[in-house]
Amino acid sequence: MNNLTFSISFIILTTICRAQSVSPNLKTISIEKDEDYSGYELIEPGDNQLFVLAERWHNIRLVPRATMKLLKYLHKEANVRVLAIEQGNSAAYMINRYLSNGDTVILRQIARNTMFWGQENWAFFQDLYEFNQSISESERVSVQSIDIEYKMESAIFVINELINNREIPATLINTVGTFYQLFEDNRFHREQFEGLAIMYYYDKELVTNLVRYTLADMREQKEVYKKYFGDDFNQFATTIKEMDEGLIFDYTNPNTNYKFRDRLIQKKFMDLLTNHSDKGILCVIGMRHATKGSSLFKLNAEAESPVNNKVMNIRICGLYNKAFRTSDLKRINFTYPGQLRDNDATLIKHDMSDPTLRSKLLDYTLFINNGESLTPFKNTLKEGY
Repeated sequence: MNNLTFSISFIILTTICRAQSVSPNLKTISIEKDEDYSGYELIEPGDNQLFVLAERWHNIRLVPRATMKLLKYLHKEANVRVLAIEQGNSAAYMINRYLSNGDTVILRQIARNTMFWGQENWAFFQDLYEFNQSISESERVSVQSIDIEYKMESAIFVINELINNREIPATLINTVGTFYQLFEDNRFHREQFEGLAIMYYYDKELVTNLVRYTLADMREQKEVYKKYFGDDFNQFATTIKEMDEGLIFDYTNPNTNYKFRDRLIQKKFMDLLTNHSDKGILCVIGMRHATKGSSLFKLNAEAESPVNNKVMNIRICGLYNKAFRTSDLKRINFTYPGQLRDNDATLIKHDMSDPTLRSKLLDYTLFINNGESLTPFKNTLKEGY
């Protein structure tokens, strides 16, 4: 046998061996709206309380569908009753309003005013509502914010929901009254669109000055605000405080004040974990917040954290321009040819003892054989991103 023949034979034999010995830590799974959970048993919740679904990049079209499937699985296997979102308090308020009554008018406002601007997000919340309706009230999933308030139109919408067309007293006309007027002045233009994919729909400087004036005024006449908003005062006060934080952070440049934002995310997680210590929590958040030194990394690593060594890190990603973006996925694709590209979704359990599946930070990867972006509504205002 000459050298060329030997080399060709070796390559063929190696390829056949690789194809025939798929690791038990790779499972083909369904992310469809069905009851097929085969392969999901690879996820072993153990005593983990916080499950992080870390997006390699935002707005992958099939992530909402995959999130719903994983949420239902962890609801059963890990007592997950809270979905934590990388958006502000106002978005969580709106979603919980929708989940309480299924009112599609509120669902329309979620699509218009929050970062959940894709048609796939709409389907996700409908599915979550249906799921909640199928189970007892004590088992239902609520939505909580773990991020700053960087969508001012979402916050201003919620403030006006809290005003609820009530007469505004003269003492609040320069604060609450201005939020009302700002909302009404833009109503006709805003409601022409199904989605507002724009960083600052309202004038940023105007809103910044209004928020800071309101914060100062609340310190001066807190009881007046309490009397006006009643049971909704805490929601109003939280919204204003988080709007101020969101205006400090420049979302058009994620590196600006990133550490400031990440510290706030960690604090909100601490509060959430304290208030829901008896429940599992699924968080969908950008990968950056789960890497070494970030908020979620610290929650898992620091001894004083309520979830020290109780955080499961699941990366979710797809193809990027029809190619694999990371070295570990390239290794897996080489070692097990066809597994990732021949199936709609693959669940990967990372294993430090396996050179192909090793990862220092990840427990699992949920790989979607698709990298297309969310589908916007036809009439969406897109600018500023």
